Formats: sequence, C-alpha cells, structure tokens
Amino acid sequence: MTRTCAFVSLAALAALAGTAPAQVGYPPSASPYQDFSKKQEFTLYSGWFTGATGRAGVGPQGGAMLGVRYGLKLGGPVEFVVHAARVFTRRDVISPGLIGPSRNLGNFSLPLYLADAGLTFNMTGAKSWHHLIPTIGVGGGVVSDAGTEKDVGGFRVGTPFAITFGAGLRYVPGGNWSVRAEIADYMYQAEYPNSYFATPQGGKSVLPPSSAQNQWLHNGALTLGISYLIGR
Repeated sequence: MTRTCAFVSLAALAALAGTAPAQVGYPPSASPYQDFSKKQEFTLYSGWFTGATGRAGVGPQGGAMLGVRYGLKLGGPVEFVVHAARVFTRRDVISPGLIGPSRNLGNFSLPLYLADAGLTFNMTGAKSWHHLIPTIGVGGGVVSDAGTEKDVGGFRVGTPFAITFGAGLRYVPGGNWSVRAEIADYMYQAEYPNSYFATPQGGKSVLPPSSAQNQWLHNGALTLGISYLIGR
C-alpha cells in the first residue's frame, strides 16, 4: 500500500511538472516580447535643435538639423553609437562698445556641426516589447562652428567639448527597417570675451563684471529617423 501511494504521488508530481510550463508565461506566438538580434544600424534623421543663447544672448538659436547615426551592438542591451549632424541655425551679433539699440548688429546665419560617440542601453534587453525598444544613452563629442571667425565683439562658438545624454524609442516591426525617435541634450561651455565685461561710456556692460566668463549651455535636440538594420 505504501509503495502504491508513493508511486501515485510521483506520477502526480511528474504530471504537474509537465503541465507547469504551459500554465506560466505566453506561447511564443502570443508573447509581447520579440527577439532582436540585428548587430548594426544605419540611421538618417532630421529634427529640431533648440539652441541656448546664454546670458549674453549671442549663442546659437533654434534651427532645423539633419544627421546620420551608426550603431553597433556590443552584447546584451549595450550598443556603441556615433552621431554626426548639421544644424541650420542663426545667432545675434553685438558690439559691446556701443550702447542702446545700436549695440545689436543683426541676426546672422551660423554653420553648426555636432559630432559625438557613446553608449546606448536598450531598456528591454535583447528583445523588443510589442516591437518597441525604449533606450537611454550618454556620450561625448564636440560642437563646432567650422572655424568661423570671431565677431566684432570677440565672440565665437569655436569647437568646445560637449557632453551628450538622452533617451529614445525604437519601433522594430521586423526585417531590415525600423523607426527611431530621440530626445537629447548637447551640453557645452561658451566663453565670453573680456569686452563683454567692460563698461562703455554712458552705458552698461553686456554682462556684469562679477559674473563668470564661462557658461554651460544646454542645447536640446528632438529627432526622428529611419534606420536600416544588418547583421546577426
């Protein structure tokens, strides 16, 4: 009798073990998660660069941007990325030695280029969720005015180091094409010339003499791109 009870108990446990997987999770065809194994990604994107004019109001203003992105999957959720973009922006030019409305010499076109490299992390790991992959990223690079000469007041953007960070959302329906939306911040330092702190006769200086000569500027970027995926 004891042997019979033991045999029945073992049979019941085996039956439960066999049916447990079918009761937990999703069948592959109904799972909200899909494997994502593409190794490389080439993206063409466009969007808007918010621009930060800074305390003196002479920094790059908001403008359209056009760029390319390359991504290489390193393993798991980590991807190495490189961006390069052109921003079609403008900026105000001022003459610190003048006073009143005559100080502002006008608004001029400014070529602005962005380049950075960094790491992006897929928040859903090596899978997508309902064909969506949220991401976060961080990197470093440069913001450059491509050698534009200093203006009459001695100011220029130059080619300062930039810290970049942001987040995104990818739509990967399958195959070799996908869509990517990103929001990012390009943070760099503007350096104001000594002329901005000098007080002209009968007027005020551009910036208070006691203020810092350097200022960190936050420049937002909102982009939407089409990606081509290759490799496994």
